[in-house]
This record gives sequence, structure tokens and C-alpha cells, in this order.
Amino acid sequence: MFRVGSLMSVMTFGAVAFADPPAAAPTSDLNKMQGYWKPLQCEFEGKPQMPAAVMNQVTVVFDKSEYHLYFKDKPNAMGQPVIFRLALANIALDEKPSPKSITFEFADGPQKGKKCHGIYEVAGNQLKMCYGPSDKPKPAKFESSANSGYFLETWARQVK
Repeated sequence: MFRVGSLMSVMTFGAVAFADPPAAAPTSDLNKMQGYWKPLQCEFEGKPQMPAAVMNQVTVVFDKSEYHLYFKDKPNAMGQPVIFRLALANIALDEKPSPKSITFEFADGPQKGKKCHGIYEVAGNQLKMCYGPSDKPKPAKFESSANSGYFLETWARQVK
């Protein structure tokens, strides 16, 4: 014989089993940036900074809140690739404003001790950044016009 209490237990279990799953925690932009990136575009004040062959030798690695800029040179005499780290910076993101903002504080390389600030956008496997020195106003748009002091870069995620 089926009891009402058993029916209630089945109905309660059914409600739990078919309830909407909890919402996933939002992924931060910093998490989306982690990994290896290759440049698609790099310009300063509206002028290209690297030919395609040189862009193939450049890689940025985001490791937690660190930004590592590498250059892969010609192989050495033993045929091993020579890789130079050109810059190391700590980055801070602010996802609240529109456009979102990024700050670089260089810890190593020719820019050591300097800060840059700008804007960024992560869309799928592309990262777009526009930035300049902290003594200039932060860019409001993704453009680097003549005499602006701004870099405009687009990067593509690399699968390691």
C-alpha cells in the first residue's frame, strides 16, 4: 500500500532534482586573460610598430596578475631558440567602467618603475588594449591618433 508520506517524499525529491541549477560564478576578465597571446596589431600614435615577421616573434603571457612580454630571437649556435623577456609588469583591472580599465606597473625591463594606464576589452579569443603613460589622461576610445602618446594593440589567444 502506498502511503501519503511516501508520495510527499517522492514529490520533494522531484522538486529538488528538477530545480534550476545554481548560477555559475562569473568569470573575471583576469581569468579570461590567462595564458599566451600573439599580436595581431600593434601601433603607436597611429603608426604600425612591428612588421608581421617580428610580430610572429613576440608573445605576451598573462600569469595571474603578471604581464610578461617575450621576444623569440634566432636560434643560437646549438639550434636552441633564444627567448628574451622584454618586460614584466603587474596589472590591475577595473571591470566596472565602460570601457574597462587596465593599469600596468613595470617591474622589469626598459620601462621598470613606470606606470601605464588604459582601456581593454576581452572578446572571445581576442584582447584589445589602448594605453599610454600615466602622466597622460587615460584613453577613452580604442584609437591611437598622432601625438596621443597611446598604443593600440590587438592580441589573439594561443593554444599552447
